[in-house]
Amino acid sequence: MQIADAVQILDRAFPLGMQQAYDACGFQCGRTSRELLGIMVGLDVNEAMIDEAEQRGCNLLVTHHPLLFHPLHRLGEGTRVERLVHLLLEKGLCAYAAHTNLDAMPTGVNGVVADAWGLVNRQALEPLKAPLRQLVVYVPLAHAEFVRSALFEAGAGVLGNYGEASFGVQGTGTFIPLEGANPVLGSMNQRETVEEIRMEVVLESWKVQRVVEAMKRAHPYEEVAYQLISLEQSAPSFGLGVVGDLPQTMQAQDFLALVGKTLGCPLRHSNLVANSTISPRNIGRIAYCGGAGADLWPKAKSAGAQAFITSEIKHHHFLDAGDEMLLIEAGHAETEIPAIKRIQAIIQPFFSTFAVLQTNSLQNPAQYFSLRNENYGS
Repeated sequence: MQIADAVQILDRAFPLGMQQAYDACGFQCGRTSRELLGIMVGLDVNEAMIDEAEQRGCNLLVTHHPLLFHPLHRLGEGTRVERLVHLLLEKGLCAYAAHTNLDAMPTGVNGVVADAWGLVNRQALEPLKAPLRQLVVYVPLAHAEFVRSALFEAGAGVLGNYGEASFGVQGTGTFIPLEGANPVLGSMNQRETVEEIRMEVVLESWKVQRVVEAMKRAHPYEEVAYQLISLEQSAPSFGLGVVGDLPQTMQAQDFLALVGKTLGCPLRHSNLVANSTISPRNIGRIAYCGGAGADLWPKAKSAGAQAFITSEIKHHHFLDAGDEMLLIEAGHAETEIPAIKRIQAIIQPFFSTFAVLQTNSLQNPAQYFSLRNENYGS
């Protein structure tokens, strides 16, 4: 398998259509014509990870944070990113990033922590906008089940917690094969009448290309009549952050201890004063956003969360939230490092004959210092 083949697989595992407009997900740099040797997974590309990948026989690095997040106008040695690009190319390695597309996946960055806390009744804190499409295609009655199965296999027909959802209505189709046509049915220059089904399925926008390709391969007609319609309906499980319910309510201090244990770092949190609307015993519905998601706290409040956990909460966020919500700030890296193992788990089935390894290099660029000489860095 070439690295180019691996990139195509990764693009399907982490659909690029789910990334935010400002992001730079997907293939980053390197020669994709090389044979794939192995994959190493981490949070950020750094020199230690590159050296480790070379030593452990991996030539494709898959990280959460993109190395090439901002455009490069030159490729010298003046910045960390420039030096890392040179090092990757010199060692014959490639880099790939699954960033906000992984954030938007229900099983991604936020899903792994939600799993650890056993959250139920989950939905995205900020669902992706207009992600759903309706595909309408006209199929001869005799081929309907074959085409329908191909659509489902390509990922169409998923609506919330339901799969293989479709609608069909039978009717009559007509066409005349003109000069140059190679019809499966009918005779040249004569009108043909066929019993057909108008078949409709819903799909996410990032699945359009592969679903349409699967439909055309399965469809018997030389020219396939179909429509793609944008829907107002959202896909509530896809988006930034997650909100859900704990299996049972917890006291605020107990919940803080759970967060600290899960993420492995010191926490800052809002002050729960005596007249707080958050009682010490009613932390039951929580919201979480890995990485810098502080601006989402109003959405967490609107979703009924009593606590919201993210990184890089600003002073005014604590002020604005007041005593209405328990805001908890953890480190940026700590809120995303749990996803490294999840990335590995997502892609491992696609590369059963290749090593997919987690990096052992330090993945948190920030460390902690206290006067008691305690180091909480990971």
